[in-house]
Order: sequence, then structure tokens, then C-alpha cells
Amino acid sequence: MGLSKKNKHPILSNDFVPYLNNDIGQLFSVEAALDSVIPWINYVCPLKNQKILIFGTGGGGTAVACALNINDGIIYGVDISKWAIETTTKRAKKYDVLKKMQLYHLTSTYPLPFKDNFFDIAIVADVIEHIVDERSKYVKNIFNKLKKEGLLIITGTPNLLYPKDIHTTGLYFIPWLPKKMAYKYAIYRGKWEKGKNLDYAGRRGITYWHLLKWLKGFNYQIINKKRCFSSNYLKNHNRINTRKRKYLFPFYLFLEIFLSKIFNVPIVAFLPYINHLFIKKNNIIGTGSVVLSDIEVSGTYFGNPIKIEN
Repeated sequence: MGLSKKNKHPILSNDFVPYLNNDIGQLFSVEAALDSVIPWINYVCPLKNQKILIFGTGGGGTAVACALNINDGIIYGVDISKWAIETTTKRAKKYDVLKKMQLYHLTSTYPLPFKDNFFDIAIVADVIEHIVDERSKYVKNIFNKLKKEGLLIITGTPNLLYPKDIHTTGLYFIPWLPKKMAYKYAIYRGKWEKGKNLDYAGRRGITYWHLLKWLKGFNYQIINKKRCFSSNYLKNHNRINTRKRKYLFPFYLFLEIFLSKIFNVPIVAFLPYINHLFIKKNNIIGTGSVVLSDIEVSGTYFGNPIKIEN
């Protein structure tokens, strides 16, 4: 499948499209991350010279976008999908950033094969909704791998407060229904293919309060609860750039101030997606995990081997 003029990419050519399973929507994932993810991270913490964990690389959009902005930092990307790691590797080569990345195809991403207190930033983008077993253990394990003052970033996960499944089927109540009932209902409505795993596809997201429960026992702060955190970003980064956004922004600003001041809750807790949620680790308090002298990976490694040290 070739690229039309409309889909012409400045770096990727026709030979890359098959690696995306002919999904043209994935073609510009790096550019999308450069526009929507990277500015948010730099708003909170500069990416330059950081050790960054990408938990779930997918096709490599976020990983490569970060690699383009880290200077002398390094990206560690993990995924249980061989396709994801191979595609991320090929994309990184095209953007000439593979030398800044270590990519691992793991048989399991729990527990992570890295020392505790190792990463400056951990990014979990469009991932949690696809975890079908106990999600809390993954989040806790990731948090243990962060250094003191490290930053956990959750983004792209559907908010379970909303009854409509906007991630997989487009049907109402799918996120709230029991597993078997949701599957049968989606097939009955002709919105899902029999035999495919609806939960693995991401039909059920999380809430902000799930994360608070999972991180109980850790010392951390939610950066998003700062006064006008999101509103200031939107204003200072030219995001109020349509008539609709200009009309709605005063209400958004009022709501953010009200929720933060009265209920001590960030506005992201009530939006359709848990996007750009920043959780800063204050002290090294956690459930603990095995400390490894080097990376021990159950799976396949892609990249330039580098010994891990404190």
C-alpha cells in the first residue's frame, strides 16, 4: 500500500507502511506525540538528559518523539508485543535516534527488569486499559523504578467514569458491564468480532481514584492539582485556538479552580480520558523489589547494549 500525496510523510516511505499493518493513522504518531505529549512533559520537567522508561512502546510514536528531545539522555522501551518493539526499532532507525534507545521485547512486563530508583521519568501512554490482569501491581512496580523526585506520567487511558466506550466499540455501558456480558453485547450489536479479546483491546479504562488507591503507601504529589495547571498550559501553548475552545475556556478555567480549591481534585479526573496526569515521587517509600546489578530480560533485546548503573 503506497502513500498518497495527502499522507506523504517527510521521513517514512512506502516500505514502512506494512510495519504499521497498513494503518495510515499510525504513520504520523511521532509528529502527534511531538505536538501533544512532549510540550506537556517539558511544561513540567525538561526531557533533556533524562533516563526515561516507556512502558508499552506500541508502534514507537512516543518513544521516538522523546528520543528526539533528550540530548544525552536515554530511552528504555518495553513491550510484550514483538511487533511493537520491531516497529519501534525500525521507526527509530528512520529518525536516526536508535543509538539513544534500548528496546526490550519481554514475555512479561511484571516485574520490570530494572533496578529500583533508576528512572527520572516513566511514561505510560495508551497502555493501562490494555492490561487484563491486576493493574495495580504494574503501576506500583513502575513507581518503584523511579528515582526520588521522579515523574510518572499517565496519558491516553479512557476514564471509567464515562459510560460510553470511546476506545473500542463506541457503545454505551460497555466499560461498566461484566466481562462476558460486555463481550456478548458488543457482538450482538455488531460492533465486535467473535473470538477477539475485548478486554485486551482496551474497553475498560480506569479512574483517577484507582491510581490513588494503587499508590497508597507511596509519598507523592499530583502536579495537576496546582492552581490553574492545565489552564495555564493551554493559554501559554496556544491551545485555545478555535472558536469553540475560546467559548468554553472560561468555564474550563472556573471548573479547574473550583475542583482544585474546594475538593483538591485535578480537572483531569473528570475528563473523558486520563490525559497528561503527572505524579511526582517525593521519597523512596514503596513495596520494594529485587535489585539487579544489570538488566536481566526474559525476552529479546533490541538496541545498543549499555550496562545499567546507579
